[in-house]
Amino acid sequence: MDLKGISRAVILHNPVGEGDDPSTSDVLAQVDLVVAGLEALEITHQALAVPDWKPWLVLSPEPGTVVFNLMEAPPGVPHVHPAAAAALELLSLPFTGSQAGALWLTTDKLATRALLAAEGFPVAPGGRLDPEILDRLPGPWILKPACEDASLGLEGDPVCSTREEALARAKALQERFPGQNVLVETYLTGRELNVSMLAGEILPVAEIVFEDFPVGMSRVVGYEAKWQEDSFAYVHTARRFPEDPADAGLLERVRKIAEAAWRVCGLRGYARIDFRLDEDGNPYVLEVNANPCLAADAGFMAAAAKAGLAPRDVIRRILEDA
Repeated sequence: MDLKGISRAVILHNPVGEGDDPSTSDVLAQVDLVVAGLEALEITHQALAVPDWKPWLVLSPEPGTVVFNLMEAPPGVPHVHPAAAAALELLSLPFTGSQAGALWLTTDKLATRALLAAEGFPVAPGGRLDPEILDRLPGPWILKPACEDASLGLEGDPVCSTREEALARAKALQERFPGQNVLVETYLTGRELNVSMLAGEILPVAEIVFEDFPVGMSRVVGYEAKWQEDSFAYVHTARRFPEDPADAGLLERVRKIAEAAWRVCGLRGYARIDFRLDEDGNPYVLEVNANPCLAADAGFMAAAAKAGLAPRDVIRRILEDA
């Protein structure tokens, strides 16, 4: 989309209520960043919270209008995220980020794993949890709900060392997220890397560093590390951008995998692909995140800043790819 054809941008976001989980209310920080970018681009804009996640209640097609889609799902209702994009498609409104089909796919970690594995991508050993899979899958295991994001379901220590522990955690997750599968994977003990992509361009690769984690504490970006600012995990989980020449081969390898994942998953606008290394240094795709967080302190914007891009540059590129 040529920016000259845009007369107005509508920033569409999920409703935020008092006391909502921070993974839900964080969208307001994203709205602030997008507003700043649009103002720098001198584009007229309006932010709208969508009642009941139904865009057609507040929008209608209008020439020159582009929707900046910041719709996210509340905990336990993951389907409304891609459904909102599908509604925008039915309204024939141009919107930013990935289309509904890509959002449906990447919201479901099991479906994403299946596609990537079929296409020859390296994914961590694992699958849908049932008692039999634990008999053939090397442990320890990490368990997570299949369709949640923002580390929901990764509270406490999600790594389980015994079959009994894994089954107990799975039961708790199924009770908390009814009707949702539980994903179990072999816990990979190597480094964690994030590859952010903007309109298909690869931004500097980031590494998540677990500083001074004591022996026995799993090195995982769990719920506390993301959202609880007074927690040990939050304070001691840092982001770095590897620059050691010895990492050049590894970084090039994950870049190529991320670029291929962008194509295979049908992504647009912006995305982040997360990797974990095994003990031998081999990278595996953990997740494909379409429309990742755009808050100023989030990983995507950190990678953009490392590439020398200001918020207005990021917003422009996302709009151009709408």
